[in-house]
Amino acid sequence: MSETTRYASLRNKIDNEVLNFVRLQQDLAERRLVWESRPSYLEFSFNTACNLRCVMCHQSENPPVVKAPEGRGEALLAWFGEHGTVWTPSATSEPLANDPAKLLAFCEQHHLFLELITNVMLLKPEVIDKLLPRIQRLTLSIDSHEREVIERVRRPVKYDVLVQHARYALARCNEASVATNVHIVLMMDNVRVLGDFIDWAAELGARDVTLLDMLDNTPQAAQMSVWRNLPAETVHEHIRRMIERARVRGLNLTLEIPAPLGGRYDHQPNIPRAHSAAVIEKLHDVNARAHAGFCPMVSNYLKVEPDGTAYPCCRAPRELILGNVWKDGIDAVWNGAPMQELRKRMFSGDLPKPCVGCYVVEAPKWDAEARGFTKRAPKPTS
Repeated sequence: MSETTRYASLRNKIDNEVLNFVRLQQDLAERRLVWESRPSYLEFSFNTACNLRCVMCHQSENPPVVKAPEGRGEALLAWFGEHGTVWTPSATSEPLANDPAKLLAFCEQHHLFLELITNVMLLKPEVIDKLLPRIQRLTLSIDSHEREVIERVRRPVKYDVLVQHARYALARCNEASVATNVHIVLMMDNVRVLGDFIDWAAELGARDVTLLDMLDNTPQAAQMSVWRNLPAETVHEHIRRMIERARVRGLNLTLEIPAPLGGRYDHQPNIPRAHSAAVIEKLHDVNARAHAGFCPMVSNYLKVEPDGTAYPCCRAPRELILGNVWKDGIDAVWNGAPMQELRKRMFSGDLPKPCVGCYVVEAPKWDAEARGFTKRAPKPTS
């Protein structure tokens, strides 16, 4: 492809991205149930393969690897590539279990950017260097800074390799102004040292850390849950220490946990490099505040499993299955009866049970109440 042809293709793609956002505004303003807009974000992997068996993940049960039918994934990406912006190549799996060169080729072909969520072990220096131009955000799922803990809960991770890969990747992203995040799932194994994790992450080169509430999707969930095994105030005390350490170290902290401490705590600017994905993300952030209460994922996100099962959000509760894109067709799922019913309930405020209290729904409300400023929690007690 010549530079002239490539430029014309990119210009047409950016036009489509912006037009898609304009159509979303019309869909929301007119409270439509059948939408003209299409998702800006797609979560899809060609397979469910993962190199780790983390105890807080259903992969710990060694499920069989599911692969998308030949040609179907390519067709889905071609459809998404007409209007979409950011691709998350995941299916509760490790995205780098796919061929990185193949991921990059699809991104180049369809002018897409990657939301790369990885367990770090396959994120070799040569891989991050190759993918870096197409990464919108790099998220490292780590869960502990303690060797004994991480090697136990993220089997068969190698601590020294993880640290080496993570340090290099964070440094390269920081140099290139690529947004990064370090994820830690809240559980009994790490709740008492959350503040220490912040210090460790800062030394590693992290700028943003997210604390995730553990999903109840494994047999071990009950014994690992902090909410089931500790008084709420004890959990809150440890989290307040985490908040304070983030303030001292200047790290941005997101707490995807129930009230009263859930929220976003900004302590440093994280200005991304300029490209269409950064602009579209900002537009959707503003849109989420303007339509607080209507889940932003329902408005702009589609998750498709390799078997074709589709969901309106990344958490993918079974109660919110939209249909099967391989059997029903992509557009039929995006505007099918389950999605229309979900939109209707979002407009009316009658949220389905899995959505009640979800951080993705609640965070824009907090931001809107603060007139567009990030929510600040009460000052942590000593």
